[in-house]
Amino acid sequence: MPLRVIEIITPNEDKDDVYKTLEKHRPDEGYVFWVSSNEGGSSLTFRVILDVKESENVLDRLENFFTWKDVYRIIVFPVEATIPRLKSIEEETEDSEEAKEKKKQLKNRLSREELYADVLDTSVLSRSYILLIIFSSIVAVIGLLKNNVAIIIGAMVLAPLLGPNVGLSLATTLGDDDLSKASSKTLVTGILLAFAITFVAGIFINVDVGEPSSELMMRAYTDFSDIILAIVSGAAGIISFTLGVPTSLVGVMVALSLLPPLSACGLFLGAGHIHYAIGAATLFFANIICLNLSGVVTFLLMGVQPLAWWKREQVKVTALRITGVWGVLLAILSALLFFDMLK
Repeated sequence: MPLRVIEIITPNEDKDDVYKTLEKHRPDEGYVFWVSSNEGGSSLTFRVILDVKESENVLDRLENFFTWKDVYRIIVFPVEATIPRLKSIEEETEDSEEAKEKKKQLKNRLSREELYADVLDTSVLSRSYILLIIFSSIVAVIGLLKNNVAIIIGAMVLAPLLGPNVGLSLATTLGDDDLSKASSKTLVTGILLAFAITFVAGIFINVDVGEPSSELMMRAYTDFSDIILAIVSGAAGIISFTLGVPTSLVGVMVALSLLPPLSACGLFLGAGHIHYAIGAATLFFANIICLNLSGVVTFLLMGVQPLAWWKREQVKVTALRITGVWGVLLAILSALLFFDMLK
């Protein structure tokens, strides 16, 4: 796992309290730290180097400590390496009950704050997001009509539709209404914009279903393998995201295709092929449902939860309810697919 530096900027009068807190837990957490005075002498900077799996425990403790403070700042930086190496809990020879309990408490993922910051970058509506939706929609139309897999994959990688869905899942597990609203707004805007572009393209471009593009027609049908793929890909994407492996998300974007079926729906509907448009829309919404369902469940299994203890139970109930809603929608969709196969 990678390393992190936690930088704590605090007034001089808090030096002893912060130092005692860090020193008290240093042997258990296995981090190193030092303190320096800032320019002007009115504040101090504590720097803590630790393993990323320890970062959430330390950040939670610091946040609880500073809850009643007016002036403080905590910043987290990624670190490539440190010499000498930090002592890892796995390297300890002790096999005491305390050591075993400590291992259970480790979070083998990025901290809650890092996850939130990464998700926020892709969940807020911005000019770059709108431009990427426009460009990726045009690329998707060209790829589908030319029956070119490489162009379609390029559209998948360009399209930023995965980010808002991850934001919705994280907002559910953290009980963050602001993140939920921002992600929903961004996702709906992206869907409507992509659909509008492809719908207009379908009006002016001849979409021949007599001699169709195989890539286009593949998006006009949904079966149970698509549902399984969406669930597995969504869970794999969330795990990669919590481990801080952004390159893995490219593979998830390709496996869990959101833009191609949406683009196919717009093309079919614009050309007047309503039956095929419904099929493409079904595939798109199946991917959305499966992604959000697997996202919420995976975040919960990875131990992502709010800091405040009183909020955890409340959020857990809400998360289970929302998971139930996604589950019911998936069950309805599966039933429709089953009856359609019987015809």
